[in-house]
Amino acid sequence: MSVTEKKVGQVDGENAYQYIIENKNKTRITLLTYAATWQNFEVLENGQYHSLIEHLDTLDDYVKETYNIGKNVGRVAGRIGGASFMLNGKKVQMKPNEQTHLLHGGNNGIQTKNYKGAIDDKSNSVCLSLDIKSSDDDFPGNVNLKITYSLNDNDEVTIKYDAISDADTILNPTCHVYFNVTNSNSIDSQELQINSDRILDVDDEKVPTGRKLDVSGAYDFREPQGIGEALKTLTNQNGKVEFDDIYATNGGKVATIQADGRAVDLYSDRNALVIFTADPVHEDKEQQHEYSSLAMELQTLPDAINHSDFGDIILRENQEKTFVNKYHYRKL
Repeated sequence: MSVTEKKVGQVDGENAYQYIIENKNKTRITLLTYAATWQNFEVLENGQYHSLIEHLDTLDDYVKETYNIGKNVGRVAGRIGGASFMLNGKKVQMKPNEQTHLLHGGNNGIQTKNYKGAIDDKSNSVCLSLDIKSSDDDFPGNVNLKITYSLNDNDEVTIKYDAISDADTILNPTCHVYFNVTNSNSIDSQELQINSDRILDVDDEKVPTGRKLDVSGAYDFREPQGIGEALKTLTNQNGKVEFDDIYATNGGKVATIQADGRAVDLYSDRNALVIFTADPVHEDKEQQHEYSSLAMELQTLPDAINHSDFGDIILRENQEKTFVNKYHYRKL
C-alpha cells in the first residue's frame, strides 16, 4: 500500500495537490484537494489500467467544468425548494442559483473550494479538510468539514465525512462521481441494480413534492437492467430521454453496477441514491442523448429540511456528525 502527493497547480492563490492511493492489487484512486475531487478509480487488468469513473486530466479542467465531475458538493447536495427552510423556528432564506431554488449549496458551495490535504500513513488514507464559512455560502454556522478517502486491499473505497459546526445548521454533502465500468464510451450495456422500491416525485423544476412513488417500468431497478434498454423503456413510458431521479433507500448495500467482467457495489449509511445519465465531457453527445457515464450520488433525500419524513440533516452546534459512503470493486 502506498500514498503519494504531488503539487498540480494553484486555485485562488492556494497550492493544489494530487494524491494517489494504491493497494497491493495495484488498484488505485486519485484525489485532488480542489473540491475534494475523486479524480480517478483504476483497476489493473492484464497489465493495463482500466478506469471505472469519468475523469479529467488537469486541475484547470476541473476548475472550468460545470458537471461537478467527481467533486464533493454541498454543504447540502441536491435542491432546496424555494432556496429557503425553517431552522429552530426561524426562516432561512438563501440566494437561489437555479430558478427560485438552491442547488448543491449555491454558487459558493464546497465544490468551489480548495481543501487542505494530509496523508495518514497508518491507515493509508488522505484527509481533506475545509473550514466552511457562513459568510461564504450564507448558511448558518461555520463548519469544519473533513473528507477522508481510503482504499483497502479488498478494493473498497471509503469516503468518510466528519463535520462540526459552531451553530445549528444543515449538512448533506455527497461525492458527485460518474461511473462507467464498461469497455466503451457508452453506458448502454452497463447494468444497474438498486435496492429501492420507491422514487421521489418531483415537480417540473426537479424539486421534490414530498410524495414517494412506487418504482415501475423504466424506474424499476430492483432487478438488474441494462441502462440502454431502460432508457428506451423510459422514452416509451413518458417521453423522457435521461435519468435524473432520486431513489429512497434503506442504507447498507444500496446499488450495484456491472459490465464486461467488472462490478462496483455501493454502500451508504444515508437514505438516498440520486442517479443522472450524462456525458459531462462531450456536450454535443449529451444533446444527442448519448451518455458516457452515470452519476451515482449517495446522500440523504434532497430537500430533507423541508420534508419531515425525508431524514435529519440538521447539524447541531458542537455535535459532530459522520457519514460514510463505500464503493467496492469486484472482478466478475
